[in-house]
Amino acid sequence: MMLADRLAAYAGFLTFQNLPPEVIHEVKRRVLDSLACAYGAITAPPCRIARRLATRVAIKEGATVWGTRHRTSPELAAFANGTAVRYLDCNDTYLSKEPAHPSDNIPACLAVAESLHVHGRQLIQAIVLA
Repeated sequence: MMLADRLAAYAGFLTFQNLPPEVIHEVKRRVLDSLACAYGAITAPPCRIARRLATRVAIKEGATVWGTRHRTSPELAAFANGTAVRYLDCNDTYLSKEPAHPSDNIPACLAVAESLHVHGRQLIQAIVLA
């Protein structure tokens, strides 16, 4: 079986109920850490620029651009919010063996979940898969 097929099968059969409690706990920790990083970076110039760009598009049932009351497309919210999450982490000096930090996917998962009114368990499952 090809790697892509194995990954697709894993994603297709993973359920929240199959997740160990330790994994659920760690996902929650990563989400809180990401929100704290975004809060700390909210006034940084690149984050303000990203928010300005994202708020040019208004979508009533979209996703929130953090630090505003504005809703935009999930893509633009993920971009602006992701900029804030990663800004203080010095992403250009990321030296871990993993190819990406877990928080890279969290703003996108949150934006899609908010715009689709997804249940929290589905959000956690999506973050695990991401």
